[in-house]
Amino acid sequence: MNRLDVETSKLQPMAAVVAGVVMVPIALLSLASGVMRGFAPMPLVMGALMLAMFGALVALVRWGGRKSIRYLTEEGMERGDGRWLPWTDLERVVRKIRVKPGTNTKAIWRTEIWFKNGESAWLLPLRARNFEEVNELVGTLPCEHTEKRA
Repeated sequence: MNRLDVETSKLQPMAAVVAGVVMVPIALLSLASGVMRGFAPMPLVMGALMLAMFGALVALVRWGGRKSIRYLTEEGMERGDGRWLPWTDLERVVRKIRVKPGTNTKAIWRTEIWFKNGESAWLLPLRARNFEEVNELVGTLPCEHTEKRA
């Protein structure tokens, strides 16, 4: 196997930017309104909650990026945070499945590749443009493969 790069989609980071363009100005206006009204609690709380929600969204997108697979080689893989995980420490592959409500249709939410040292790497279908190719390769890894509901 040669090096296989995971081509990342810009959908999630761009969605976070759009959310920021909408949420941050509204939150700041709400905070300013609360201060102008003599520290009115409702606008201050609403503004603070919107900023906190946006911060949580950015943290979630960054966390997914750090845990995602950057590339795979014959020796191992590298995650988005630069951590190298060798195949010699490979333990198992867990596919997290979601079942759509009202149907029995299954969809992969994420694939977790676990290693002996407690580290893991994720393959996220919405984050990888070449998901099918990478998923096929992950399916051939010589370890236990399981499926769990997310």
